[in-house]
Parts: sequence; C-alpha cells; structure tokens
Amino acid sequence: MKAVAIILAAGEARRMAHPKALIEHEGGKSFLQSLASTFGKAGCSVLGVTGKDAEAVREQHPSMVLVHSEHWQEGLLASLKAGLSAALEEGAEVVLVHPVDMPAVRASTLKSLLKVRGETEEGLRPEFEGAPGYPLVLSRAAAERLVASPAAQLEGALSEVKLRRVPVKDPGVVVNINTPDTYERLFGSPPKLAPPPKRRVKRSSSSGMSSLPPSADVEMSASPEE
Repeated sequence: MKAVAIILAAGEARRMAHPKALIEHEGGKSFLQSLASTFGKAGCSVLGVTGKDAEAVREQHPSMVLVHSEHWQEGLLASLKAGLSAALEEGAEVVLVHPVDMPAVRASTLKSLLKVRGETEEGLRPEFEGAPGYPLVLSRAAAERLVASPAAQLEGALSEVKLRRVPVKDPGVVVNINTPDTYERLFGSPPKLAPPPKRRVKRSSSSGMSSLPPSADVEMSASPEE
C-alpha cells in the first residue's frame, strides 16, 4: 500500500508574521521539516503544497518534494486539490492530508490510523476528546472525488466523503499553532524562523595543497533569502 502525505503550507499566515512552514518547531527543524520526518517514520511519502511563500519554502527545504498551488488565494480547497492531484499521479493508494501548523502529531498515531483503516472505507478522521482533528486519511477513490468536486469551500467538498471518526489519545491531532500567542505558550518565546538548511558543496583542490577526495563534501550554512 502506497501512502502519500500532503502537508498543506500554501496559506498567507497573516497572524504569524512568518510563513508557517518556516517557523521553528523542535530540534532546529521547521514545522514542515518536522512533519515530513514524522510522516516519513510512519512509512509515508511526503509532499508539501506551497503558495504565497513558495520560493522561501523551497530554499529552506531543498530536498523535499514540493507542489505549488497556482490558485492558493482561492482558499484551502484549491491547495488541497493541487496536492491530491500530485499524490494521485505518484500512484497513491492512500492519501493523508495535514495542515503545516499542526506539527505535534505523533508517528505512532499515524501508524495506528493506517492500520485500522478498512480497505473499503472512504476515509478516517482522528478525534481527541470528541474534537475532530488531522490528518484526514483518504482512499484513492475519495481523493479522486475531492479533486473533481464542484464545491467552492473545503467543508462542502468533505461532505461528499464519508469519514469515520477514530478516537485517539494524541492531543497533537487537534493542536493548531496558528497565532503568536499559541506558539509562545507552547515554546516560551515568540515565533521564530528555523535555522537555514545545511548545503553540501564540493571542495575543489588547489595546486600544491592537499584536498578532500572528489567524492567528499562539506556542510555549509546557506543564507536565507527573505
């Protein structure tokens, strides 16, 4: 079963002052990097959906598969459709949909959701203490239906898919870090950007001087373009 996770990171993030995908989560990782790692541990291929800050997100995540939502200003549904289309092209049998500003979800929770999903089910939605959360877990058929949906808003499109609610013990499925106050309450400081990524560059040899073998490379910090 090929599972593809879509991380929605196309929004404008007016309240956070920084693009949410680039904000530091834990261990020097951005929200997007942290989620990519978590979903990867659950056995998912990962792709991010970008919008307004596409170039900055790509600069920070050079090795990640990113899909640009050309119509991100039209709302979340347009970005979701861009991500779903890319996942379907990759041959996804199951698609997990998750917002970038909810980086606290656990890999064990994702594994459990994939395990309890019935083969004929259209989709699952985790809930914590009765509150609906993320990720959505969609069958290929459900993903195709959402891409073709004529609905104008996400809620209307999702009403076309039967989502079974699954209680979980992971508060990360409902923790939404979408304001500076929420970030500061959780991390003890105002929102800040994650450190720039490490670039690998080859060191060229100089006449009369020793050098690294041609295959060796050296880590260097990249300068953020913001």
